Amino acid sequence: QQLIEQSTHAHTHTIYIHTQLQNKRTPHSEYAKGVQKIFDQTTSRAQIISTLPSATAPNTITVTWRLSGRVNIGPSGLPIKPYICYTDFTIDEESGLIVFQEDRFDIPGWDILISALFPFLVGRVGFLREAAEEVEERVFDDEDVVAGSGGWRGGVFGGMLKNFGL
Repeated sequence: QQLIEQSTHAHTHTIYIHTQLQNKRTPHSEYAKGVQKIFDQTTSRAQIISTLPSATAPNTITVTWRLSGRVNIGPSGLPIKPYICYTDFTIDEESGLIVFQEDRFDIPGWDILISALFPFLVGRVGFLREAAEEVEERVFDDEDVVAGSGGWRGGVFGGMLKNFGL
């Protein structure tokens, strides 16, 4: 249950990334605060579909998300048609920290914008894709969520990191 709650509001968490120039962990709280201002916190969701080692990029974990909700534009906000985002996290072999992140979407940005401005067109015109399907809720035991004695190597990501030899 804890993981589900965290994943639905993932954009509000502080992300740490290893910076080669400063050789330290830097909180990206400004990014998180900006995202929190843009997205309606009561309706926005980032639901994890899968978390797998990349088949094409070494030391990379790909997280597949279903994103949905509203953005804080206009008096009542604009709805966002649910879509799929693929986030590739490249992991440094020595430190085990994320050194690079890249997002890809299953639909183009113009589709997201047109669907937000003219939601009545979705499903009626051929150039706009349908909303991404609902994600089945998954419930994890505390043992699956908590890292335990393995430190950062345990928990939900532990098996994937082990596959990388980290």
